Amino acid sequence: MLSEELIEAISREPKKEAPLLVPEGFGPLAGVRVVSSGILIAQPFAAYMAALWGAEVIHVERPGGDTYRYSPPFIEFEDRRVNTWWAQERRNVLSVVLDLKKDRGKELFLRLLRQADIWMESSMPGTYQKLGITDEVVRRVNPQLVIVHVSGFGHFGDRNYMGLPAYDAIAAAFSGWMSINGFPDSPPYKPYPYTGDYLTALHALSAALAGYIYARRTGKGVSIDVAQFECIANVFGGLWLQTIELGDEPRRRGNRDIYFQPYDIFEAKDGEYVFIGALGYDVFRRLCEAIGLNYEEWKDVHYAPGMHTEKGRRFDSILREWVRSRTASEVLEALKRYNVPCFKVYGLREAVEDSHYKAREDFIEWVDETLGRKIRGWGVVPKFTMEEGPRVWRGAPRLGQDAVEVLTKLLDCSYNEVKQLMDEGAVCCW
Repeated sequence: MLSEELIEAISREPKKEAPLLVPEGFGPLAGVRVVSSGILIAQPFAAYMAALWGAEVIHVERPGGDTYRYSPPFIEFEDRRVNTWWAQERRNVLSVVLDLKKDRGKELFLRLLRQADIWMESSMPGTYQKLGITDEVVRRVNPQLVIVHVSGFGHFGDRNYMGLPAYDAIAAAFSGWMSINGFPDSPPYKPYPYTGDYLTALHALSAALAGYIYARRTGKGVSIDVAQFECIANVFGGLWLQTIELGDEPRRRGNRDIYFQPYDIFEAKDGEYVFIGALGYDVFRRLCEAIGLNYEEWKDVHYAPGMHTEKGRRFDSILREWVRSRTASEVLEALKRYNVPCFKVYGLREAVEDSHYKAREDFIEWVDETLGRKIRGWGVVPKFTMEEGPRVWRGAPRLGQDAVEVLTKLLDCSYNEVKQLMDEGAVCCW
């Protein structure tokens, strides 16, 4: 376990300013150092976004590496292969492999936290406490550290829930999200691709940055408990009031909105699909004009309850027939003339080839560290108007790729010490 003498010694180590291990001066988070020690998506994606925005992010992996490294689908090149999600979502991130079950591994990890501004992790509640790495111990070595705990059910509450393992879909089920996705005559739908993970990541990142501002202002660190089910439930808008105050629990309704029309997907003559939305009487008037209907005659079916009457259903049928008699391109062109919101339902390949995506440089190339060749994928968003904005400076790391550099430059270990640590199994490098 970590001795009092060791904790005290680490607390006195001089802190080194970032960036020390990544290129200088790019992105709004230049100068911020993050230690990330989670797996898969929810927490690591938050750290990855920080890395794109200029933070120095050290991803501490367990021996053997993140589960994503070994899950399909893979891009293969010669005798090497890399998971597509890993290659996309670990760019700009540094990889160090520590065995936290070993005393020297714990020591090195605590020393990394001494040098960090933010620590983000996604273990089950109690995992780090069992290792002796409690928030209180960490705060002793770094009083200003922002600690972000990400888990499915949170670190306090009903104990029957706190220790449960969780994935994106588990949190989606518990939050009620699945129950309102799908069609009335279908089972609940699981949102894809892992939307609950990404919602959680964005909550975690925004909370971490808020905590960082607080720590800079007050000199005091803060611990943040990010429960995945709450992050999902937080974006339900008025559905909670609808359920509690109105006694009207939302149910699965397919693609249609139940309070106004149209807001739905329609099939065109060529088999393509378009989405048409018209919220508000001004937009609904323009839609009526576009499809040759008298607005005054039909305005009473725009909102509920009128949209659920026989006349309201007739309007839906008229619009569907109007779309079905035209190609998707003809529908879009006709509605665009009247400024009615609509668009064709794209496949991902269509998005890749679209001129607007290209004009915004949404797909870029970079060299993947595992494959050793260029690959093309999603770029950097949002777009910042700054001289040295967010960018990709390196592809996703090989397992433990940055161990030597991190230990020697940041923790002042000698090369002989690093070799000894590797021999002991406290540090792994491939």
